[in-house]
Amino acid sequence: MSLQGAARHWEDPSVIAINKRKPHVPLRSFTAPAQAFDHFALRSEAPTSSRLLSLNGSSWRFQLFDRPEAVPSEFGDAGFDASGWPQVAVPTNWECQGFGRPQYTNFVYPFPVNPPFVPEDNPTGCYQLHFIAPAEAAGHRAVLVFEGVDSAFYCWLNGQFVGYSQDSRLPAEFDVTQLLKPGGDNVLAVKVLKWSDGSYLEDQDMWWLSGIHRDVYLLLKPRQHIADFHTRTPLEWGADGQLTSAKLEVEVQVEGDSAAALEGLTVRAQLYRCNATGEVDSADAAAALVAEARCGLHPSWTAADTSGRRAGTDVYAGSRAQLSFDMLALPGGAAALRLWSAEEPHLYLLLLSLVEGGGGSSATEGGSASGSVSGGGGTSGSAAGGGEVLEIEACQVGFRHAQVKGRQLLHNNQPVMIKGVNRHEHDPRRGKTVSLDSMVQDIRLMKQLNFNAVRCSHYPNHPLWYELCAKLGLYVVDEANVETHGFDPALCNNHLNPACSPLWLNAIVDRGVRMFERDKNSPAILLWSLGNESGYGAAHLAMAGYLRARDTSRPIHYEGGGSRTPATDIICPMYARVHQIERLASEPGETRPVILCEYSHSMGNSTGNIHKYWQAFEAHPYLQGGFIWDWVDQALLKRERLPDGREMEYWAYGGDYGDTPNDAQFVCNGLLWPDRSLHPAAYGVKQLQAPLGISLAGTAGGEQQRQQQLAAAEVALQLRNKQHFSSTAGLALRWRLLTDGLPVPAAGAGSKAAASSAADAEGWQQLRLAQPVGPQQEAAVGLGATWAELAQRAQHATEASVEVQAQLAADQLWAPAGHEVQTVQLPLAGLLRQHPSPAPERPQQQGLPPLTVQADDGSVAISSSAGWGVQFSQAAGGLVGWTDASGRQLLVAPLSLSFYRAPTDNDRGGSGGSSYAARWKAAGLDRLEIDASSARLQHSTAPDGSVRVECSYRMCPAERRDEEEAAAAGEGVGVGEVGGAHWLSEAQPTTIDVAAAAQEGGDQTEGTVGCTVTFTVRPDGSLRSDWAVDASGALPARLAPGLFKSLPRVGICFGVPSALDAVQWYGRGPHECYPDRKAGAALRCHSAASVGDLHVPYIFPSESGGRADVRWLALTEPGSGSGLLAAAVALGSSLQANVSPYSVAAFERAKHDHELQPSGFSWVHLDHRHMGVGGDDSWSPTVHEEHLVPPGQYGFSLLLKPLEGAAASGPDNVQSLAERANAEWRAHL
Repeated sequence: MSLQGAARHWEDPSVIAINKRKPHVPLRSFTAPAQAFDHFALRSEAPTSSRLLSLNGSSWRFQLFDRPEAVPSEFGDAGFDASGWPQVAVPTNWECQGFGRPQYTNFVYPFPVNPPFVPEDNPTGCYQLHFIAPAEAAGHRAVLVFEGVDSAFYCWLNGQFVGYSQDSRLPAEFDVTQLLKPGGDNVLAVKVLKWSDGSYLEDQDMWWLSGIHRDVYLLLKPRQHIADFHTRTPLEWGADGQLTSAKLEVEVQVEGDSAAALEGLTVRAQLYRCNATGEVDSADAAAALVAEARCGLHPSWTAADTSGRRAGTDVYAGSRAQLSFDMLALPGGAAALRLWSAEEPHLYLLLLSLVEGGGGSSATEGGSASGSVSGGGGTSGSAAGGGEVLEIEACQVGFRHAQVKGRQLLHNNQPVMIKGVNRHEHDPRRGKTVSLDSMVQDIRLMKQLNFNAVRCSHYPNHPLWYELCAKLGLYVVDEANVETHGFDPALCNNHLNPACSPLWLNAIVDRGVRMFERDKNSPAILLWSLGNESGYGAAHLAMAGYLRARDTSRPIHYEGGGSRTPATDIICPMYARVHQIERLASEPGETRPVILCEYSHSMGNSTGNIHKYWQAFEAHPYLQGGFIWDWVDQALLKRERLPDGREMEYWAYGGDYGDTPNDAQFVCNGLLWPDRSLHPAAYGVKQLQAPLGISLAGTAGGEQQRQQQLAAAEVALQLRNKQHFSSTAGLALRWRLLTDGLPVPAAGAGSKAAASSAADAEGWQQLRLAQPVGPQQEAAVGLGATWAELAQRAQHATEASVEVQAQLAADQLWAPAGHEVQTVQLPLAGLLRQHPSPAPERPQQQGLPPLTVQADDGSVAISSSAGWGVQFSQAAGGLVGWTDASGRQLLVAPLSLSFYRAPTDNDRGGSGGSSYAARWKAAGLDRLEIDASSARLQHSTAPDGSVRVECSYRMCPAERRDEEEAAAAGEGVGVGEVGGAHWLSEAQPTTIDVAAAAQEGGDQTEGTVGCTVTFTVRPDGSLRSDWAVDASGALPARLAPGLFKSLPRVGICFGVPSALDAVQWYGRGPHECYPDRKAGAALRCHSAASVGDLHVPYIFPSESGGRADVRWLALTEPGSGSGLLAAAVALGSSLQANVSPYSVAAFERAKHDHELQPSGFSWVHLDHRHMGVGGDDSWSPTVHEEHLVPPGQYGFSLLLKPLEGAAASGPDNVQSLAERANAEWRAHL
């Protein structure tokens, strides 16, 4: 039966469903407790209930049509032959299976905005499945369930129309009892429309993907069955913080054929305590049973679902049961009750059995019954106390209560810091279809990175997600599937949003209602969200009113309309600056806490400045954290055939499928790549969100206190437990001493350190606390070593620090024992008594072969009889060649000044020329070259035999080529600039006053740089360079108020042979880090087996791979240890270092990582100053002022020296090279 010629329901916001059942919690109709126990073990997606028939699989026939009208009129008929159609997997979006093409936009609708109408060209996917229904279906109610279909669909069963539904992220359920053929072949036909009026409500900064993307199944329920149930856990505390009341309240709705059929039925509730893995073992069920209650039913018309039914015998009857457990009256009282939190996710499992016969409690006033303890776990088909069990429904129970009180968000009476992240459901191969394994992987990674909360951005997630979050421990913000950002992207025409129109009221509110009714029992949900970026209108107040009436245990969150409307209980701005949230939290008269619903936009090489947010969070009680944007890069894995016939796969973003309009790589904002490997920024987030504050105790005093420390006082740490519910008992602590980046072996025999704890090969010694530190408490713990002992062990070091590490003491569901929770480094500068020690031995030049100088017009060559030589060029501005004693070229690209970097996504943030990248291009920083007429070169010989070569020159931009002109003028993400707007985002200037700059400086709109550099070549083969750079005129254009000038970098670059592939450095690492993103990057001696290992494959190439605070860098041949050392030679100075097979130009040309073209050698960048990467957002210039590199005068010094090979190999060679490099570095300070 087809609906050709029928009303266009997909363009009518008043029609959101036909025949769809009312919303309820997930139902599974278990026939035995063991089935429920197995399901909530959450180890498999396979149904454990014998009454749940999965229709997932690859047997579905599929065809894509251009528009609904193109679908054959007989498609819904039982006899329609689709056997010639290709087969597809369900669930999976059809674009991910080669039908149609994915399209990504941020907020721009991919069709003309003319609500409620959608394009006539509306791709329509038709699915057909033949399946055998179990014979047991006879005598049962049969419910056909679609967990998620995008965006609207019709379905037929055996040629009969079943129904219609919209809302792509919540279930659509239809009663098909009268249509199903038990024991026979059934034909299911589903027609899915890509666009519908519902699409206007789903503009959610993600791929527009279509089709059946969540599970499809047939659920068989007894004729009399549990239709829905609601659990509540009201908790109360006294003034002393002690728990005074704790209950479990359960309301069960039962549905049946008639009122008479429901008579004599009872509901039995059994509450089991889950074990440490969040499960109930069937073998131990009797011991795990905590309480049991049974009561009769009370007639209630609200329990019956009349969706799509007519008056008469086809109408079901409804009844209700209410049960209540006083948990404090049970054996053990409050001491035995375990509350749920993300830190300690203690769970119970509630089994609700519908029992026929056998007596039991009769219905009382209101249908309530009190709880009692009763043994026995129940068996299939029978109930304790007699009677037949018709079915069992079950859910997790976590005793929890959230509220806003005293201007703080409280969970179980304690203020909690939200360490959150936004997460889209995304699979790089299957689109919006996510597996249980991938969900578990996401949660484990979140926990390992010290997250405690996740926002379901921007729609309700798969039902299993909430059960997994409850089991492993994450707070959840459950968000209604509503976003209409494209109606008012500039946030200046709120009235255009559908939430302000009465025509859309029901369609919007229904999404919040259905979300709540499905997820109301989840212990993990901390907040309800009304949607995202949908303006503010009556629909939001109506949705908030429903949620507040139905649930007093969870506050409401909604950012739209400025994040402070009456609809929200939390002030939840997105991308507000630090000073803005501090001002919000200090505003008199406000009663709500501030929690950022989105912050730290992690697009590409980003997430800078985030430490400033955490400083504010921890300093102000009303700033309670936020949710980083976002979890994972949403790139899809695309397969392409190369010209040579080979196939390759790569991460694709908007536009890679020929999709227009698109927002290119703006879909890649994650802390993780699509395959769930970690971006470098993730390690910094982990450090900032760590559970312990660790500092040196007693070091804040004056000189007298320090002198006391220099005596025999024991070094002590101050530990602050930032956790809200857990002590430090689950953590194992250890420490070690580092000197110049290397661990110091434990003290010798007889020392307190050696006596108190064992030390391993890396210098680690265990820290043992007298007792665990309680939540939100502090304690001091001694290291077992005195200050004098540390001073003795560090006496020859330039830098020393104590490194402290916290690890998991035992296995957890989300990580094994020994997992590194956090590492903290505590510098000892100024705290250790300086022992008299010989000064670093300066390299002696006497007795070495003298240097030979050959100079002609514009060049100087210096050589030694030892076999090495260096060459300088006036035209090139300095060093152009270097041969070591073995005749190997150490320099394959000349050493030159560097001021430009390949723009990051954040560098492009802005519009109208205001972005950093646009300003750099306009000033010609990407085209700087030496003005030959300004270049000077001279040399002299020093008394110690060293030769000094001085070069001076001026750099000006070269003429821009035509293709460069076009690239500079381009707009759009991935090409030029990107701008945007959010409530409370900083208002950013959009233009540069080039005309004013021209008026002030004549025609000078491009920049110039002056430089004088002195190279000192010593007989030992080392080369020191002292740089004086005048970049005052590098960015001459005058800026609009609010913008700040900044160079990308000030430093040098050169090329070295690819044979120098092994890398070691003393600086921050081991992962990439930048001046405004150093948290979690330890200051140590690090190594990489190859230069390629330093590359960070961001999906859209840009500046990347840098390491901050580098003291020295060594590039050597693997295994031999011979190569080149570079070091900062001023005490206290360091470098931003980068070694890459790719040039800056290669990074700028490539649009995907696989398009990067290697140079055939390695580029080395050593920067005296390097601009931060920013991250407050990605659409405006957001690098904080202290991390900018303003035009001005800069001076710095560097050492370059060849390294001879070493006899050691493997780890010994790494250690030996680090010690040699440290010695050279110290000698030249």
